Amino acid sequence: DANKARAVAKGVMFSITAKSKEVSINGLGIMGKVDRGSDLWIYYQNGSYEDFDDALDENEWIEAFKDKVLLDPDELVDIELDEDITIPADGTVSLYVVSKKGVLYTESSDDQFDIYAASEDFSLRVGTTTKKDFEKPEKLAEFAGRIMYQT
Repeated sequence: DANKARAVAKGVMFSITAKSKEVSINGLGIMGKVDRGSDLWIYYQNGSYEDFDDALDENEWIEAFKDKVLLDPDELVDIELDEDITIPADGTVSLYVVSKKGVLYTESSDDQFDIYAASEDFSLRVGTTTKKDFEKPEKLAEFAGRIMYQT
């Protein structure tokens, strides 16, 4: 919903749960704070970061994308991942999107890990922002973007 409050964070960590079929994520549509080139990273880990020993341990995350990207505060920019992220049927994967110049997200009034949006193939769960990359979880966040995928 484009009318919800948009906010900016260095990083947004969230999880996606597949429904009855395997889901293969091949890209994300992302909005950034400024329409200039920004270093952008997309990381993932299997499972929900709720269950990780340390969700902020950089060594545990797998890099699925790293490049300079021209993001836009007004429209989604589609990022094709370097490698697809596969979520098994009924499984969960955690994503972490980091941009030095800021990623847009939607402030959430739900609890962390609550489902805030769903398609017929997967559910998106409320995540958290981080003040820096892999440091200082801050605010409850809904990923303000698009998931590009196949089943």
